[in-house]
Amino acid sequence: MPENVNVTPLAGPSADTKAQPADGRPVMVSVDHVSMVFNMASEQLNSLKEYAIAIARRELMFKEFRALDDVSFEVRKGDVFGILGTNGSGKSTMLKIVAGVLEPTEGSCVINGNIAPLIELGAGFDFELTARENIYLNGALLGYSKSFIRQHFDEIVEFAEIDKFLDMPMKNYSSGMVARIAFAIATVIVPEILIVDEVLSVGDFMFQQKCERRIMTLIKEHDVTVLIVSHNNDQIERLCNKAIWIEKGHTRMIGSAEDVCRTYRVLGGHVGSPEAEQRVFAMLNEQVSVPERLTDTISAESRYGTAAKLVEECGYDEGGTVILAPGELASPCLASAGLSGLLDAPVLLTREDGVPDITAQELKRLAPRMIVLVGGEGVLSSEVARQAARACASNADIVRIEGQAPCDIARELYRFGKERATGGAAGESSPTWGDTAIITYDGCTGDLISFLPYTFRKKTPTFFVREHGVVDEQTADILRFGAFKHLLVLGGEVHVPEAFLAECAAAGTTFERVCGNGPYHANELINDLMTSDRPGFDGISIDRLIVTSVWNPFDAFAAGAYAGKTHSAFLLEDTQDLDSVAHALDYIKRRRGAVKHLTFLGDDIRFGKLDKEILAKAVMLAE
Repeated sequence: MPENVNVTPLAGPSADTKAQPADGRPVMVSVDHVSMVFNMASEQLNSLKEYAIAIARRELMFKEFRALDDVSFEVRKGDVFGILGTNGSGKSTMLKIVAGVLEPTEGSCVINGNIAPLIELGAGFDFELTARENIYLNGALLGYSKSFIRQHFDEIVEFAEIDKFLDMPMKNYSSGMVARIAFAIATVIVPEILIVDEVLSVGDFMFQQKCERRIMTLIKEHDVTVLIVSHNNDQIERLCNKAIWIEKGHTRMIGSAEDVCRTYRVLGGHVGSPEAEQRVFAMLNEQVSVPERLTDTISAESRYGTAAKLVEECGYDEGGTVILAPGELASPCLASAGLSGLLDAPVLLTREDGVPDITAQELKRLAPRMIVLVGGEGVLSSEVARQAARACASNADIVRIEGQAPCDIARELYRFGKERATGGAAGESSPTWGDTAIITYDGCTGDLISFLPYTFRKKTPTFFVREHGVVDEQTADILRFGAFKHLLVLGGEVHVPEAFLAECAAAGTTFERVCGNGPYHANELINDLMTSDRPGFDGISIDRLIVTSVWNPFDAFAAGAYAGKTHSAFLLEDTQDLDSVAHALDYIKRRRGAVKHLTFLGDDIRFGKLDKEILAKAVMLAE
């Protein structure tokens, strides 16, 4: 995905705190239109001689790197001011300017008070010396007298919890123990301004809490002004009352910590056009109440657990058939959805070399009479078959769908379904494949996910080309000789050639290419097709949308049965790509209230609370 991170100020809280009404407290830090430019050599010079020659010839060239560009803010006495931004955005550079370590290239930074900088814990230690010796050494570097350190020595040692290791060389210390000592020394006095750069992310969890308590004591009891840089949004929101978001050296937003952190969670470091960002930002700030019943989430610790939860939601009875698919391979899993619909059998996922515990537990609960392994032994080992059989309380019949490549596995899935599907009681018609098939290429994951409700409900087999533009002869024979009335073709001519489709048409099989401009546009086209009033697409609706990630689609690999049984369609979204989020918002709006429920597949890494809230607001506004 190309990087297209926006850096212009967002329309929201003021980008300049000086424009806000003064509250009477003295200004402790005033950053006024600060820019910081570093010169980077345009070529490598390996010796002083080469450097001198380049100067003499006036060939010594530098590239300017603008780490900060026209940044302004004020921090008043008692403020806890957070600085947010992705890596390389200039946060630490800004703190070094405030601490006096760097002089800004442009603008000014005025400090009113003494500073205790916690910028690089451990700087100034000699690791050949003991901790006792380093306490005095580091204290001297920070400007403390020997008598002051002696007076506060026990306090430093007690806070750092290193009394048993005082006379051990620091080269034998862990990084966490070094951080303890450095933090204890730096905060032994009560400064007027405390600068904290990511130090709360070092050490163990208990020490981090201890550091936070020390900082909160300085704030509450001594009215210390604090500047904090952290990648932890929750920490900034918890500790700070104000914050600034800097992206690639530019001020994006400044205001209350709550507002800035909320916006940063949704937009920070994301890619996408400025128009898409404003669309998402506007929806984030819509004052719309979202009822709890509007959304739900299905997730687990792994794709295997999510598949088990989806099967449980479908309410399958014991004693049926279970399809066991390779959870690391998208195409065989998604091709299994058609067989899942044909046999009314759930799809569970497994690893190549063994059955995960959560899958084994679900197999035990379902106690199937037959287990269908999708793929030859190069895809699912014989150990998978043994563990699957052992997980079942009854003696299940283990059937293997042979094949290594997706095209071979998909073809054998079709043949197995054709041969083994059986009806129920006497007089009932046996389930058969539908009159439509899908042909596509390995890697067309997003489109196949979008089609899952259709492939399950309409018992639609999926076929794959062997490689781009090449249909293997066995698959071609099935499709050329009238096995289906209609073909849905996913991909352009480079994937499925027109010449082959012309042969199918000559045998009386119609075909239709479904090819979008990217996965999100294709998702929209497929949903429109499935919900159209065309013959063969009845029963598919978008009353319920299953929102899943296209960049991490593993949770959807076994979702065909759930989508089919709940009459749901899929909405593909990548929360890191604001263009995809804006597309999802526009799609929901275009459906004019047809969407009534959202089910999110995946944990908070894929869809955070605010990501869900944004789509839910779009549903409410579309009604």
